[in-house]
Amino acid sequence: MTTQTAPRPAYRIPANLSSAVDAALKATDGAHDRLGRAMVVTTAAAVRDILTGCKADAPFDASAVELAETADGGLFPSGRYWTLAGEERDFVEAVGLTEAGNGIHDMSGWTAYLDESTRDVWHPLCNQLPDRHGRAVYALDLLRAAAVELDEPAAPAVRPLSAMVDVTVCANDVDRYPARVDAADQKDGYVRPWFDLDTVRRIAARTQEEAALYGHGSIDTVHVLDGTVSGVGHAVVLVVCWMYLGGERHERATEICQPGAEGRYAIGGHDWCWYALDGDLNPQIPFRP
Repeated sequence: MTTQTAPRPAYRIPANLSSAVDAALKATDGAHDRLGRAMVVTTAAAVRDILTGCKADAPFDASAVELAETADGGLFPSGRYWTLAGEERDFVEAVGLTEAGNGIHDMSGWTAYLDESTRDVWHPLCNQLPDRHGRAVYALDLLRAAAVELDEPAAPAVRPLSAMVDVTVCANDVDRYPARVDAADQKDGYVRPWFDLDTVRRIAARTQEEAALYGHGSIDTVHVLDGTVSGVGHAVVLVVCWMYLGGERHERATEICQPGAEGRYAIGGHDWCWYALDGDLNPQIPFRP
């Protein structure tokens, strides 16, 4: 057989291939991000609907719901949930067998979308529980899930100092910190607190302590790095979302927090679901000074 040199290329690759691939991947990442946001909020709504009989304004008591990983990688509601006081309950006990079964079935259609493709959204909102039958099990924080923005949040703006008031804030019903907040800067009743550096150091120590106890996959950690340049001391405040490191949003796993005009730092922003406390240390959601 005679080998001949081809007179021309067998086919040509478009010159804009790299940019087209980059645009497609970004679009896919954005779609997964929006889907994850929509599904965690929908899951929180589904829990509400089960406990209220689909009465949106009726009172109910739920702070977390248990979701177990299925064989195909999605999540499925087990039927267990927790109250604001941390009491473990069951939907069947709360609303009856038929209503609970129908509600869990409906919810599972939404939680199935909480899989590896949307993991960067839902996993940071979960506490991992002991595996069951070889499957991962999570407690989805419903307060944080319900507060997720359905669209990509805009970058936080530094508020005028005159709008700030002194409060005590909390994000986990345990740790309380002094902060300054702008009452107009709320999202679903949650505030964006600004902390002085000493308080940031306390938050940093606490988050690192919890990460050591429960694993870095269950909590964002705060770090204060101290250094001296030309005889002047400096502090760099860093927040690490460990769950982003292994996913599509790994480039957003670390955030350097810049101080505002008062030299304070907005740790966590609305995403951490900080809420203000009144004089008796009761939650004020929404906050009214």
